[in-house]
Amino acid sequence: MKHMFFATLATTLLNHSPGSHAALIINEVDYDQPGSDTAEFIELYNTGASSLSLDGYLIDLVNGNNGSVYRSIDLGGFSLNGGGYFVVCNDATQVMNCNFEFTSSSGWLQNGAPDAIGLYDSNTLIDSLAYEGLMPGFTEGDALTLADSNSVTMSLGRINGIDSNNNLTDFQANCLTPGAANIIGSGDCSSASVSPVPAPPALWLFASGLLGLVKISRRS
Repeated sequence: MKHMFFATLATTLLNHSPGSHAALIINEVDYDQPGSDTAEFIELYNTGASSLSLDGYLIDLVNGNNGSVYRSIDLGGFSLNGGGYFVVCNDATQVMNCNFEFTSSSGWLQNGAPDAIGLYDSNTLIDSLAYEGLMPGFTEGDALTLADSNSVTMSLGRINGIDSNNNLTDFQANCLTPGAANIIGSGDCSSASVSPVPAPPALWLFASGLLGLVKISRRS
């Protein structure tokens, strides 16, 4: 009985750990570049272990002035491997690892103060990022006041693997990493000696506690 109890508890904890459920999230966005905005992109990340069909998924770009959707991006026809990245852009010659050139227009992402990006699955909002201020309905948790830059090469990036449903703490200034793990820093990181931010101590504590439960279960 003890063995069954701890095995069930361990399974329950795993199922409720961050990112344990297959989920598509907004991972990185670059909406402002030095000079003309010709290399904008949005990167999504599949936090699950299984391949995910993107049929039925949409990205809506929302105007902060009136809450209207000024562009909708249909991701149907694509799939994304577990732990994989999916990059949408307007010019694959300007954005590395671009998977979907969905428009020929430059300047397709508005520059904020504020604006928002909503990710939908069958008309259900599953993730959102409001940048440069508060947008009710799209700001997750606290408002992200951080802005992309038109003088420094950078993006807004999610701290790797973290989705606490709080825009302020989940996103920081990021080196440009479309199609790859984010590197939290500032400015042009093309030659900087920086590494992806490790998982926070809470995740290590969770893993250690779970390992202890498994050991107890085996002893029982």
